[in-house]
Amino acid sequence: MGTTASDNQKALACVHIEFRLRVADLRNATRQLVVTQSENKDTDVADLLVSESVATFRTALAATEVPVNGIHTGAARLPIPTLKKIVTIAATYKRKEILILIWDGQIKVGSFTFGHEGIAIGPLPDESSDIPSGASVLDTLALAWLLTPAGVKEHGLARRVEKAQGAKEEAIDRAALALDPVRVSREMIAALVEDRIAEAGKRLRGSLLK
Repeated sequence: MGTTASDNQKALACVHIEFRLRVADLRNATRQLVVTQSENKDTDVADLLVSESVATFRTALAATEVPVNGIHTGAARLPIPTLKKIVTIAATYKRKEILILIWDGQIKVGSFTFGHEGIAIGPLPDESSDIPSGASVLDTLALAWLLTPAGVKEHGLARRVEKAQGAKEEAIDRAALALDPVRVSREMIAALVEDRIAEAGKRLRGSLLK
């Protein structure tokens, strides 16, 4: 027998987080996370861990806890802009408390539901693979060197790695132009850069294994 629409709805209802909290606590927790982010605040992500009585909001640079009524506990990862949008929506209800439900790719705040592909339910990725929002191009590329493309996406680093790759290519182009009079080719410079990234990746892997 095939899966019915009712079965699908039941499955969706099971895999979610549901909790109630004070709007003021939500606003303060979000502010504490956002203030620590740098130029990457529009692409970075926040982890959310909800228990029966406490919700922990966490980024690579900050973490804070607020009291909640955890109805359906679990963990989720949200883009920082999505977290800020939740606060904005919650404030429109003019209530002290708000009910929030989170599924993969979808959030319900009060009676308002919206989606974002960056919303993910499930075990939080290993913190040892997270990097600060102000990390250098080399550090970002070194971590990408360690991870598979799927791992980069899982840890919410795809946009940052893409930005770092773009910066790397621009730097190589500038160096190639400057060194063209002495016949240093772009390929030679690119190979040197890749070696440098691999060295940094090996050092990073060594520090993670300690």
